[in-house]
Amino acid sequence: MAESQVGHVGVLARRLAQFREYRAWANVATQQTGKSLFSQAREIIELKSFGGQCGITDYYWHKLYDDSYLQGRGRRDFLGWRLLQEFSLALNPRYAVLPAWDKIVFEQVARDYGLPVVPTLAFFHPALQTAPSSGLHLGSLDAAREFLKDPSHYPLFCKPAFSQGGHGTAFVQHLDESGESLVMLDGRSVLIDDFVTRLEKTVSHQYHKPQCGFLFQKPLKPAAEIERITGWSAVCSVRVVCLNGSDGARPIRAAWKISVPPNHTDNFGMGDHGNLLANVDLETGRIGKTIGGFWPNTQVFANHPVTGIPLEGFELPGWQKVLELCAQGGKVFPLMRVHHWDFALTDAGPVIMELNDIGGTQISQMHGFGLLTEPTRAFLRTHGNAKIHPWVARL
Repeated sequence: MAESQVGHVGVLARRLAQFREYRAWANVATQQTGKSLFSQAREIIELKSFGGQCGITDYYWHKLYDDSYLQGRGRRDFLGWRLLQEFSLALNPRYAVLPAWDKIVFEQVARDYGLPVVPTLAFFHPALQTAPSSGLHLGSLDAAREFLKDPSHYPLFCKPAFSQGGHGTAFVQHLDESGESLVMLDGRSVLIDDFVTRLEKTVSHQYHKPQCGFLFQKPLKPAAEIERITGWSAVCSVRVVCLNGSDGARPIRAAWKISVPPNHTDNFGMGDHGNLLANVDLETGRIGKTIGGFWPNTQVFANHPVTGIPLEGFELPGWQKVLELCAQGGKVFPLMRVHHWDFALTDAGPVIMELNDIGGTQISQMHGFGLLTEPTRAFLRTHGNAKIHPWVARL
């Protein structure tokens, strides 16, 4: 078979698999709501007129087929995956976003402005000179190995300065008896010589840029109220999306990412890590629905799956402080018009883990609330770059 024919067959196979997945989703949606396939198709076609560029995948991922699940103006308020990056690109000029991509740069700027950030014990970076407040500078792999062989430094949370989705991160409990291997939170052992390769070689060409450096931090301890619910020592952060206008930063959505053993991070991803995602009331910090993945093949968790403790109605500790930090952060990074903050809720209060430029808009829309409300549309029309992003002008 010719190469072009093989490629054609591959495309047809992928399309057939996608069609089967859509059909399976539609059948599940019918089981959940009683809505016919014809009605679902009509609603999917109608999505094109709403400006959020939602399609078939968005319709099922966000449970747009279930009218009883949707809040606000329903399907009209949702932003599709096609605009996941465009939403931030339209609002955040590229010359303003370096702190949201490079964690070393962010921590230096945030610390100088008095924002609470995770203390860095040491960091690896090839630069010859660095700010003394950034922690111990490790300028070579040998220096990094020597640092990692000191048992007094553990436990450690380790993360690349430039990374997304938890790629390259590690929670190290301690050295093993030989002093040559690191014992991770989940019990795995990794040779130090193998571990330090990620300081110079990427573990993900798409998400990890090792040339920006690597940080070693003392692990944060979850707030006692949270650890009681999760029964786990990993931090559970809250993602807050803020529109940052001339009148200050205004939170528009918040979601609590709940770590579930054996995960050392709370990354939700596509729901395939096993972690949970809870809706957060912006005024009170009170938890609403908690889910375990993308619809239609997920469920609402009334109780934590490990401890069995009820989730709905729990109030996140330090919530008012989180709101204050969002307002302060708006002034520190004024040229970024949309902020995607991650706050760790610790035993010492809220701590900023990072500021994201292009945040996962999906996780902010998994509980029936869409991001593209009329106030958000008005903000985009005022501050969005419609010349480069013409979809903004059509809102």
